[in-house]
Amino acid sequence: MEYMPDWWGGAKIAVLAFPLILSGTVTLVMLWVFLTHLREVALDAPNHRSLHEVAVPRTGGVAVLAGVFVGILIAGVQISVGVFAAFFSLLSVSLFDDFRSLSARIRFVVQTLSVSLLFYSLRLELHFWFLWPLLVVTGVWVVNLYNFMDGMDGFAGGVTCIGFFSLGSVFFIKGAEQLAYFCYLIAASSAIFLYYNWPRARIFLGDAGSTTIGLAVFSLSVAGWQQGVLNLAVPLMIFLPFWLDATATLLVRVVKRERWWEAHRQHFYQRMAMKFGVRKSLFIELCIMFCTSTITLLLVVFGLV
Repeated sequence: MEYMPDWWGGAKIAVLAFPLILSGTVTLVMLWVFLTHLREVALDAPNHRSLHEVAVPRTGGVAVLAGVFVGILIAGVQISVGVFAAFFSLLSVSLFDDFRSLSARIRFVVQTLSVSLLFYSLRLELHFWFLWPLLVVTGVWVVNLYNFMDGMDGFAGGVTCIGFFSLGSVFFIKGAEQLAYFCYLIAASSAIFLYYNWPRARIFLGDAGSTTIGLAVFSLSVAGWQQGVLNLAVPLMIFLPFWLDATATLLVRVVKRERWWEAHRQHFYQRMAMKFGVRKSLFIELCIMFCTSTITLLLVVFGLV
């Protein structure tokens, strides 16, 4: 996330083609392995809170992240030890949780440490000390909300494709091609995953995928803000359908003194899916996502944000 080889300074879309295709290919191969030879690994059995009716493997996120990792290696990106450790620690505990459920307390501690380590590694300069805990709490929330919103076939995958492509385009327009490359990598691998996650889904992201992608949203947004190329309003506008639903639902559950950290079916997208069906609800949600992303890109192009 910090350094690119010398040739990267003049990179254009054509230069991105090979690593993006290779990244998608790796994701495709990994998905094939998980769906054929490792189909019974980390199955997500349906329960009274689920929208799916049969057990589905939740290893899709590993395939997406594998593709992204290969794309990073091919491009010769140098990532600091701290940033790598932040993502690896979160991925490890989330992957373990996919196989054997962990307590919310353990997951929260690791998430907090990962976000804090990320900030330290990015050497973020803040003029007011009280902004540090506020940003850490925000980072942990973004990690969790991405996980909370991954409960409907095609939803998280579709949002990831549209959201990261849009965020990457903003970075590209602003000349932050390094950050744009990361976004396009995630979008490309997620597009391959989305084919298998489309209703009726054959594979899910799992906690390993959703939480790590959530951390990627937050880290890229903060990195862009730190470099002065991104207004934090931009990712908020792009990912509006995700964070607004998750935040509003959380606040309602907190006010009602419910166990907000537990799985439930109170999100707007869940209630809409139970009323209109998954396919129609997914279409509506992705249309909203497309609209918020398009409006944001237009505002960036015209210099309004």
